[in-house]
Amino acid sequence: MNRSINRNILLGLLLLGTACPVEAGRAETASVTLRHIDLHPATATAARRSMRRIDEAALNVCGASGALVEAKRGIRASSCWQEAAGNAARYSGDPLLEQAFARFPLAAR
Repeated sequence: MNRSINRNILLGLLLLGTACPVEAGRAETASVTLRHIDLHPATATAARRSMRRIDEAALNVCGASGALVEAKRGIRASSCWQEAAGNAARYSGDPLLEQAFARFPLAAR
């Protein structure tokens, strides 16, 4: 699969992972576009860099744009962030990116 298709899959996974309840019985989906992300990093360092970009995108989708560090920490523990970032890392199909997510602070183990 080429990188362009993988970027689209990653964005789609972020979208799927971020349905948050707004009212009883309804969900709202937010999205962001990820640019300049390496979905098949050659090194662990490159994978951590990609994971930081995924983290920022997931934080924005989950409502932490401009939030303080403490608020971001709480959002990273939320199901919204866990699903968005986790799905993006897992479904990239890249073992280094999956490992970077598993080692990311507050990522679900």
